[in-house]
Amino acid sequence: MPLPTRASGTGQLPQQPPSPLAGLLQGEGMAEPVSDTDTEAEVQRQPPPRWFTPLRLLIIFCFANIMVYMDRGVIASNGVNGSQRTADNPKGSGIQGDFGLSNAEDGLLATAFMVGLLLASPIFSEACKHYSAFRLIGIGMGTWAVAVAGCGLSFNFGSIFACRMFVGVGEASFVALASPFIDDYAPPQLKARWFAIFYMCIPTGFALGYVYGGLVAAALGWRAAFFISGGIMVPFVALMFLSRPLHLHGTRDIGPDPTRPKTAIGVVKEFGVDAVAVSKHPVWRNMVGGYTLYCALLGVFAFWGPKAGKEIYDMKSTSADLVFGGVTALAGVVGGLLGGISLDMLGSTLRNANLICAFANLGGMTLCLLAFLVAKDFVTFMVLFAFGEVILFLIQAPVGAIGMWSVPPALRPLAISLNTIIMHLIGDVPSPPLLGLLQTRLSAGKPPQEAAQMWRISLSVFTLLLFPGGLFFLWNAKVSGSAKDYRSKTEHDAAEARITRLSATGSRGRRSSGTGAAAGAPAGDGGGAAPGGDGGSGGAAGGAVEPLLDKAASGGAGLDTNGAAADCEAGLAQPAGRGAAGRLRVRGGSGAS
Repeated sequence: MPLPTRASGTGQLPQQPPSPLAGLLQGEGMAEPVSDTDTEAEVQRQPPPRWFTPLRLLIIFCFANIMVYMDRGVIASNGVNGSQRTADNPKGSGIQGDFGLSNAEDGLLATAFMVGLLLASPIFSEACKHYSAFRLIGIGMGTWAVAVAGCGLSFNFGSIFACRMFVGVGEASFVALASPFIDDYAPPQLKARWFAIFYMCIPTGFALGYVYGGLVAAALGWRAAFFISGGIMVPFVALMFLSRPLHLHGTRDIGPDPTRPKTAIGVVKEFGVDAVAVSKHPVWRNMVGGYTLYCALLGVFAFWGPKAGKEIYDMKSTSADLVFGGVTALAGVVGGLLGGISLDMLGSTLRNANLICAFANLGGMTLCLLAFLVAKDFVTFMVLFAFGEVILFLIQAPVGAIGMWSVPPALRPLAISLNTIIMHLIGDVPSPPLLGLLQTRLSAGKPPQEAAQMWRISLSVFTLLLFPGGLFFLWNAKVSGSAKDYRSKTEHDAAEARITRLSATGSRGRRSSGTGAAAGAPAGDGGGAAPGGDGGSGGAAGGAVEPLLDKAASGGAGLDTNGAAADCEAGLAQPAGRGAAGRLRVRGGSGAS
């Protein structure tokens, strides 16, 4: 079916009824079609849903992110994961005891989701080029909720392994698409901090999973932990399906482009072309290398940390879950926020982001090695380990920023998916079973107390992965000095488009009140649209590459770099169209009014 074109003289697009399935995926009646000749800044859309503000979007996505990673912590917790069958405890406990799993088999459960993630990530990242990313997140997280609940119904290793694979299918949609939404709708001057808040949900979710898994398993059994987690996600899934969808920058939302191939082979070729395009960006490649090594260690800490602490210091299972969970949660919050704030304060550049990542790898490695090899008592160990985790978690916001800004906007979901696949496939997927194998070899034939101390050696060996990881980021800091920052390019393009449009409006292009500068005339260092409702202080849009926020007050709105608008008082992007036209077009009167 050919794409609709604009009706002559109206600037509007004719409505064409899609199929029911297409309407669901595309957000029928909620996103207007666009012809191939239109730029994204010219796409006319209906206003966002009533619930929407960027801050609310961030909160909702943070909730989902916590739930996704809490599930990882749940299956690693001592209460749910349990212990092996032994002569002293022939029944064991938890999943290991019920299904009679070895350490190697147990480690595979932490990696089973990778199968689904590997298969589904490219599908979701390519599908979002044609269908509503909001709806795709709903489909994925609905699958996730069912699969997590299914883990509670499993009856052997094979059944729970299969459920964990489908957990990965659901996770793929959220991992690929949530971050670009935040990149689009966050206030430009606060993007690194918003990334920090979003990504700190990863360690926080893990930590909550340890605590939640231990408490629920002790009270209701390990299966109940999965049932409850799956049910908690249902309201989020409902919102993704029932709400008017938000638009994702660089996507179409209107179904397949008829100029693109529709056959399976054609789709695979299209994916291959896009994947090659992503891999050609050196800053992205180096980031993936360093981050993969980093994630390999974090996968080890996440899965084996509570169990190692329990055996080294002869702790109770519940106590180990609570201590390691609490420390990891606090370190994740503090480190994640410090990383984002540091990047904003130093200057949100690719070079600074890489330098912070390098420091996080090398500094965190040093403190963790001291904790494993030097600390003898539990208090000293936890102090060193806690500070080491704080430094390690500095990486979350900067590495997210590198992944977003080092590739063109339309390739962001695929870049995130490929990064996720690689860092799981050769990072935190093989590392837990490999450490389990190493620990089994080191402890073989040794008495229990001596075998428990072998955890120090095995964890130290894997901690050394941070050294080459830090070198990757140091090299990338040098490379990024001459590389493109596509965030800046996007903002520059938006600024140029806005100036051109304002100049073309003629008499409407010059509106001022009091001493406010004319909105349509370029100024040498204009900072964007003047706040609507404040006629005396607004500077004109200038040639400098600055974030252009939509001041959605009574005077109208200016174009945001990613199609979002901004609240005049809170500084948070608000949906264009509240009291305005709800269009991405820059209208006359966008300056001071």
